[in-house]
Amino acid sequence: MRTSLLLTICLFLLGCGGDSGKSGSGGHHVHVAPHGGQLVEVGEHGSGYNLELVLHPDGFLQIYVLDAHAENFVRIPAPSIEIEIPVEGNSSRTLLCEPVADTATGETVGNTSLFTSTERISDLLPLQAVIPQLQLMEFVYENVPIEFSGKSGHADHEH
Repeated sequence: MRTSLLLTICLFLLGCGGDSGKSGSGGHHVHVAPHGGQLVEVGEHGSGYNLELVLHPDGFLQIYVLDAHAENFVRIPAPSIEIEIPVEGNSSRTLLCEPVADTATGETVGNTSLFTSTERISDLLPLQAVIPQLQLMEFVYENVPIEFSGKSGHADHEH
């Protein structure tokens, strides 16, 4: 009985609300974007995922797929990530983000956590758009809203 109580307490402290360097005031905690970008939470907090949006120095949008606490990269097999950007009227334009291979990490197209836009987005900022469909592992998320100022300094996502 005593062992199970200690185990329960340890699991609670290691959980999302524990003191792992991310806790904030009032029972909230902060997820830190590893590249100084802006985090977009996908799915239910604690069991979903995060996308980190970063403006590359050359003006391209980079999307890093991260775990629920924005601590680890999550490789996905997606051939691309499409972003629908509303334009005047009832239409939209599609911004295509393609997978990026990285020989240093072993990531390949079809098994990567990084996607980069095929066009510069400087003239689209601030970006308010939707990812119509995104498959992360066995979960499919639809109409994921994203807002991106293009500036760093919004790196934390507080709960």
